[in-house]
Amino acid sequence: MSAPVGRVIDVLAVVLFLGAGAAFAFGVDALARLEDVRAIYLLVVGGLALRASTEILRPRGGAA
Repeated sequence: MSAPVGRVIDVLAVVLFLGAGAAFAFGVDALARLEDVRAIYLLVVGGLALRASTEILRPRGGAA
């Protein structure tokens, strides 16, 4: 993988991580306002974004 592609992947992982943090924050805010369905949705989206950001940066093995 070339250096520019690796840098784009790193930026994507950081954007996903920041999006996960924002989704968690909005989810907690929705919980405070007793909007249960919206809170669950945002917390699930935050969890999936966090998982995606860590999967992108996880080192791959040689032979799969």
